[in-house]
Amino acid sequence: MNSKKTLKILAIDDMPANLALLGMALQNDYQIQIASSASKGLELAHDDPPALILLDIMMPDMDGYEACRRIKADAVLKDIPVIFVTALTEIDAETQGFALGAADYLTKPINIEIARLRIRNLLEREQLRRELQRREAEQRLAASVFAHTHDSVVITDADNHIIDVNAAFTRISGYSREDVLGKTPRILKSGRQSAEFYQAMWQSLLANDHWNGELWNRNKNGEVYAALTSISVVRDEQGDIHHFIGLSADITPLKIHEYDLERIAHYDPLTGIPNRLLLADRLAQAITHTRRAGCYMAVCYLDLDGFKPVNDQYGHDVGDLLLIEITQRIKDCLRAGDTVARIGGDEFVLLLLDLNDPRECHIVLGRMLARVAEPIEFGEISVAVSASLGFTLFPNDDADADSLLRHADQAMYVAKQTGKNRYHFFVEERFPKD
Repeated sequence: MNSKKTLKILAIDDMPANLALLGMALQNDYQIQIASSASKGLELAHDDPPALILLDIMMPDMDGYEACRRIKADAVLKDIPVIFVTALTEIDAETQGFALGAADYLTKPINIEIARLRIRNLLEREQLRRELQRREAEQRLAASVFAHTHDSVVITDADNHIIDVNAAFTRISGYSREDVLGKTPRILKSGRQSAEFYQAMWQSLLANDHWNGELWNRNKNGEVYAALTSISVVRDEQGDIHHFIGLSADITPLKIHEYDLERIAHYDPLTGIPNRLLLADRLAQAITHTRRAGCYMAVCYLDLDGFKPVNDQYGHDVGDLLLIEITQRIKDCLRAGDTVARIGGDEFVLLLLDLNDPRECHIVLGRMLARVAEPIEFGEISVAVSASLGFTLFPNDDADADSLLRHADQAMYVAKQTGKNRYHFFVEERFPKD
């Protein structure tokens, strides 16, 4: 609220001397502007609207009644309070003035002290009225935003019990307002966030009066959805928590899109297993893990025997179905923690981790070759392929990731050259140095 010193009073009187004493009494508290005619007063009011207009009634060019009528008909000026200052004492004159929208009357000769008090009270009431209008407008805007925003809004009390939700909350969560009143937002808990996550969230919220991040919630139908959430603490004048406000946007489509992009970037679109890019990451992690665990890792390179004739004879559709089936057979032979990646048309790389004895690798690979070689039926079509497989053992073969893959590839070619449908162990002495 502005201080009284900054408020301006416009006095309109064709004989300004009539208001000289009043102006002197008011000038310490207000800015006083004088206009010697109604038309000039209206012009000044338009240029810089005052907080109050003191308006004489009896003026030659335009009387005060007409001036008041024009002020109240003007969208810019209509809310400015007008006080008539006049020597007229008839009841009809006052009635006419109030009918035009005047706020008060001062009768000449003016009692300066009474006039100053009535002007001060009127301006204070006017400021309170404007403040009330502003707050009501803010409340209407807040209520409109609350009702119509696309984001979910949850308001809880200081004990985190829900006291209100908006329509978007119901649309996103499936819970009606009646379903959740008095309950806590834990009704949305999906189980995907740990207790430690919520503990850190509350610590940050209470320390900073704000928290934002992603939550996985569960709707009334039991479906999990992703919510980009912002929670704010609202405190009272004493600094105590009054309530919490949570805003959430459903970002499930965005998370699905991110997941799809992740799969496109890191997984083979046909078989769904890791591609060359993800293999590089998995291999780097596997080397670190194997060194730390003090065990063995087999890096295996597998190439199908006879895939091209099947693809040429029966077409790419059958060839794709064959690759999908072979992938599944390879996966069936692996253990938890192992990796199979497709890095070419019919080329695969396998990472066998946590081998305590190198001989374990021979058991897994032997079983895999037998499984891959079993005939496959596609309707009336029966096809059979085999695999040539080369492998090297880390850390016995203490090379970097690219060299390990190259060594396994070299061993795979030996398996092909010596009859196919077999595996071959990389022996460094048989190959040129890298």
